[in-house]
Amino acid sequence: DLALPSVDCSFTLKEDELASVLKTASILQSPNISISSDGVKIYVTTCDAKDNSAHTDSTEVADGNGKKFKAVFLTENFKMISGTYDVQISSKGLSYFKNSKEDLEYWIAIEAKDSDLSFGD
Repeated sequence: DLALPSVDCSFTLKEDELASVLKTASILQSPNISISSDGVKIYVTTCDAKDNSAHTDSTEVADGNGKKFKAVFLTENFKMISGTYDVQISSKGLSYFKNSKEDLEYWIAIEAKDSDLSFGD
């Protein structure tokens, strides 16, 4: 069994939220999806990490744990079977998505150069 080196954030990403983010990323042709927190709320955003002027779309998905972070992923790595996922993010640059109903697990690398995984206050 694989395990994350640390779990610095965890939340549930509902099936409709994931579907909406993937559809928006496709429409906007966003190369990245980010999961971020201002400490109070957790958001999933379609974006272009290298172009601040590109269109973005953000969805609030959970309450934060008091820690601020930004984990950026390549949209192409989010080719998952639809469903609700329990998500864990590690400050070591790795994330874990486990389907809450099916026996499906995905380990997705975080794009370190575009992310802030300090998990500061």
